[in-house]
Amino acid sequence: MVSAYSKDENLYPKDFRSRAIVDQRLHFDLGTLYQRVVDYYFPTIQLGAHLDQTKKAKLAEALGWFEAMLKQYQWSAANHFTIADIALCVTVSQIEAFQFDLHPYPRVRAWLQKCKDELQGHGYKEINETGAETLAGLFRSKLKQ
Repeated sequence: MVSAYSKDENLYPKDFRSRAIVDQRLHFDLGTLYQRVVDYYFPTIQLGAHLDQTKKAKLAEALGWFEAMLKQYQWSAANHFTIADIALCVTVSQIEAFQFDLHPYPRVRAWLQKCKDELQGHGYKEINETGAETLAGLFRSKLKQ
């Protein structure tokens, strides 16, 4: 989609070194960060299970890794906004909606706000924020049971 609709190469760079970093961040999102969100929250959402503190620690660990990654660039994978920022923004905004404590991760919090600002004119609220809040509401309702 980026190849078809992007106005330039910034979202998904053609330079193989730059693209490799974007790809790494995309794989980190799907295989580590989002997977740990699923591991921690979805047993409660789907089965009403109690939260597992070891899985919470694993999610915190992944957020710590992401915090460290954000030291390298102005955005997640480059000094400009990329498709990796979009993917990671979806995951981190879900974590925020679940009210996970992001205070220990100042770079993550600042980056997330930058992403929201960047995506605001592109339907961020309708496309992402509403869904994240709906999922978080489902989670909170299961906690009360």
